[in-house]
Amino acid sequence: MKNQPIDPTYLDAAFAAAATRTYRLAARLGLPSADREDLQQELLLDLLERAPGFDPQRASANTYTGLVSKHRAVEVLDELMKDRARICFFSAGSEAANDPQMGDPEQHIDDNLVPMWADETDLISDHMALLDLDKARKYMNDEQLEFFDLLDAHLDVSSACKASGMSSATFYRRVNEMQMHLRMFGFRLAA
Repeated sequence: MKNQPIDPTYLDAAFAAAATRTYRLAARLGLPSADREDLQQELLLDLLERAPGFDPQRASANTYTGLVSKHRAVEVLDELMKDRARICFFSAGSEAANDPQMGDPEQHIDDNLVPMWADETDLISDHMALLDLDKARKYMNDEQLEFFDLLDAHLDVSSACKASGMSSATFYRRVNEMQMHLRMFGFRLAA
């Protein structure tokens, strides 16, 4: 395939999509500047590599680059989360990493694990999460608040189900409703 010049409209849309997607994710997740730069470069590179596949007859450049950047950002963030989980839970100096009974640290890292994005010195993202949770609670009725407190008081969902006195079908329907409510405020719950 020949190297063809990239359409200027596509190029402008690619730069805008990479910058916009990076800004949104950085604001939402509290990414440090180094991670923001890496994410933006990764998105832009992917968009430029996909430029020959863009057909202006089928879609606008903004729509195409927006969708591509969205999907690629999910992949990049998934890789970043896995790296953070390895660093956070099995750093080289930790006892778990050096314990021969623990075996391979890779087998202990669960894909459903949601690592802390910010280190202990980054209080802004923790504060923003607390504000989001407070806002989500303000939009709950009394029944939802009581259910949220029940879930918060127990270490796992099955013990909360037993303590609730509800049938399991009713309980898990309410858990699903609570998850949907919290997703509206930007929370992604671990499975």
